[in-house]
Amino acid sequence: MRICLALLLPLTLLAQDAAKKEASPAPAAEQEWTGSVDLGARWRYHVGGDFNTYRSVVNLGSGLRLVGADIRYEPSGSKLFDSMLLNADNWGGDPYNTARFDLLKRGAYRFAGRYSNIAYYNYLPSFANPGLGTPLSLNQRAYDTTIRNLDTTLELFPGTRIIPYAGYERNTDYGNGVTTLVENANEYPLRNLIRWSQDRYLGGVRLEWNRWHATVEGGRTAFKDDQSVTSTERVTGNRQVPYLGQQLFLTSGSQLYYNRGDGTFTRASLTANPWDWLDLAGNVMYSKPQTVSRFSEDLIGNIAYQAMIYPRNSDAFYGNATMPRSAWSGSAEVRPFSRLRIREIYETDRMQVDSNALLTSLYFPASGTQVSRTQNAGDRFEATRNRNQVEGLFDVTKSFMIRGGYRKEWGRSLMRSGFLNTQPYERGELERHVGLLGLQFRAASRLVVNGDYEIGDGVKTYYRTGLMDTRKYRIQGRFTLRNDLIFNALFSRLENKNPDQGINYNYHAQAISANLQWMPANAKNFAFVADYSRTAIMSDINYLDATWFRTIQSLYRDNAHSFNTFVNIVARPSSLPAPMTLTVGGSFVTTAGSRPSRYYQPQGKVLIPIIPKLQAFGEWRWFGLNQPYYSYEGFRTNMILAGFRFLM
Repeated sequence: MRICLALLLPLTLLAQDAAKKEASPAPAAEQEWTGSVDLGARWRYHVGGDFNTYRSVVNLGSGLRLVGADIRYEPSGSKLFDSMLLNADNWGGDPYNTARFDLLKRGAYRFAGRYSNIAYYNYLPSFANPGLGTPLSLNQRAYDTTIRNLDTTLELFPGTRIIPYAGYERNTDYGNGVTTLVENANEYPLRNLIRWSQDRYLGGVRLEWNRWHATVEGGRTAFKDDQSVTSTERVTGNRQVPYLGQQLFLTSGSQLYYNRGDGTFTRASLTANPWDWLDLAGNVMYSKPQTVSRFSEDLIGNIAYQAMIYPRNSDAFYGNATMPRSAWSGSAEVRPFSRLRIREIYETDRMQVDSNALLTSLYFPASGTQVSRTQNAGDRFEATRNRNQVEGLFDVTKSFMIRGGYRKEWGRSLMRSGFLNTQPYERGELERHVGLLGLQFRAASRLVVNGDYEIGDGVKTYYRTGLMDTRKYRIQGRFTLRNDLIFNALFSRLENKNPDQGINYNYHAQAISANLQWMPANAKNFAFVADYSRTAIMSDINYLDATWFRTIQSLYRDNAHSFNTFVNIVARPSSLPAPMTLTVGGSFVTTAGSRPSRYYQPQGKVLIPIIPKLQAFGEWRWFGLNQPYYSYEGFRTNMILAGFRFLM
């Protein structure tokens, strides 16, 4: 209540001032400042259920907020700039804040800056939890970090044929959490300190001509990734049974990771229309990043290694890698006559990794001399992926078009062999053949239907879950029942099978969605929107249990219904200087299968004008989540947001 009074008192005086100014109108002039600023406060009621799950999913708190700002300044006669745009959302404590700043001088320069700040929190009690979610068990994978992204671009001479530009991007992630320190016979959840950042510098030029456009750019990327995993107290880890008759534990442990990398990249693209019947496009990219990694570990306790117990273990690791990569693509569309179009697209991507590493390990037995072990190894990874697609599009009539084509995907890879293979390296191959069919039908302006069908024959694949024998369907329709009533529908389905012995993979994903928009022309103060979707995912695959060398089935299912609806009503009371707006609606999601859940989020919003330059707004939301198999992860809460919008 005190927050509300603090907002209302100065704003009441401001409203009285504004009313006096409105009473004595001045001559109309071009307005330099336009836009609005939303200031408010949020009240979050007590969160029932698990607070960590609430923070992982919603994470909205109470307090004063800059809800939003959208300001444009266009000074008359300025020699520095013609327009300035500032946009900001959700500042003052919300977990996701954004800002945008644009500056323009026509014919001279354009500057664009984007910034986002994300408070990332993820601590679901059931995730990577060997205690099955009991109150005393510990989540083995958790994050409480801050992610920041900055993206800036400066263009010179926008709107001309030659446009040089430069840019700078920075991404950072820092904070703490929980991760596992993995030892040969046990795992220990420990504190985790994270520091990660990446900087990218780029510059280039765009060439804009009537029949062709080209872009050439180059730059450099540098990143660092540091991680500190530590414990200064006794922990027993996940293993609940003795090992060689003894209980494994750590009295103190630390792992320190240090990674640095940098590299250059070059990119170029070209689009051209040399004749009215031919379109061409091409892209090429080359990069060569390199990394240096260091790792140190010091463990004290009861440590297991090669059927022995040591009170202390120390490791030191150094490695480096280079990763050259090249990719290019080209496409063409030919129109030999008005009803026929022929398209071809070719893409290739090649990657190579060469690395060297040195590991030194020291083991300190309870009695006797220390044991030293050194490993020096080099590794190599190669992968290529190619794709070629040809299709034809034929207009049977003005309202009916059919298309058909063929796509081939192939590639080769070289990688380290698995532990059961006697050779140091093994090769993988990729090969798929896909047939394409499609249609488009238009019935005047009332009905539009698009359909696509793909059938794929997989010969070889890199991964057990990679695409092999596939079927893909997609039908999309738009039906204009009346000028103010529009219905959209979409059906899509993907089927993927790998019948090879030992894999027997079967996967399908299906989605059905419908959307209704009703905006009566004779009722301009009313709008209704509703969306419904039904999704189903099923994954069934066999995998090898390396401990007992037996085949086990992994089966996952997820079926979901989601519904969203909003009603927007505009009322025009004569006592108000402008119309007021009321929006009511919400969404819910219900899932069944391997992890059933229910999520509800109804809400309502109102915007009430007080004087021509001042409006009041309010919002109510309810959040509710429950999971039958993980009841301890449910939560529920109400929150109210209220404030004022200042118009310029």
